[in-house]
Amino acid sequence: MNKKAILLIAIASLSVSISKAQTQRRMTAKQITIRDKQVEINYFEQGQGNTTLLFLHGWCISGAYWKNQIEYFSKDYTVYAIDLPGFGKSRAKRTNWTIEEYADDVIAFIDTMNLKRVIIIGHSMAGEIMLQTALSNNPKIAGIVGVDNFKFIDVEFTPEQIKQMTDFFPMLENDFKNSAPAYADMMLFHSTTSEEVRNKVKADFTDSNSVIGYATFMNQMRYAYTNAQRLEQLNYKLYLINSNGFPTNKTGLRSHCKNGFHVESISATGHYPMIEKPTKFNLILEKVLTIIK
Repeated sequence: MNKKAILLIAIASLSVSISKAQTQRRMTAKQITIRDKQVEINYFEQGQGNTTLLFLHGWCISGAYWKNQIEYFSKDYTVYAIDLPGFGKSRAKRTNWTIEEYADDVIAFIDTMNLKRVIIIGHSMAGEIMLQTALSNNPKIAGIVGVDNFKFIDVEFTPEQIKQMTDFFPMLENDFKNSAPAYADMMLFHSTTSEEVRNKVKADFTDSNSVIGYATFMNQMRYAYTNAQRLEQLNYKLYLINSNGFPTNKTGLRSHCKNGFHVESISATGHYPMIEKPTKFNLILEKVLTIIK
């Protein structure tokens, strides 16, 4: 066999090895049925480690928003990201879309999958789900990290701000497909947020089930009114990674987090720092995880 043929075989073998390695690391979706077969969870799983990271997405998006984090943290952790029921590819046989129901879904997923030493990372609406889940004091939960949430504890809104919010509710109910993306444009992006991210978020909002989208929005709002009181019952230190577009009221957190809190700020992003600035976000989350460990 000549040298050229040997070289071609070696290159082909190397290509196959690289292809296999890439396939093994590729984020693949799986499904599991929980809660007496009433809930089907679509989830992504990758990596191995003594600590499990469980990523929960925010309103009207999906677990796929954590793709960069799954790839990055799977080197050292067992990583899961789920689609919450009613979003992405997860389904539930119910009409009650409360924060409490979602927390029960998360607890059932942790228990059914027999996850160990779980750190929950909850974005946006999933901050409330994370809080309610942590209030169960499930011994498998080792820590909680919120992403762009719990900013307004004890903040007094002006009458004008309250009117803007209450005027928006019927608009969302009656014309979800247009009102939800408009809400994103008004409230959820930074001047530096790319068009790609803006379009992705707004498309996902538009494609969401409008009944579930409206119900979850309103139920989160109702639950958020009690965040301060619930934080007083929390037996974990609260860690937050928040965009500084809207400041976090640390005075309110200091008054209600009996086990303390820790806030890391990420600048020049909107409500989706994990996809807007994934490299910077991952470094901050890595720092937070080191503190929890």
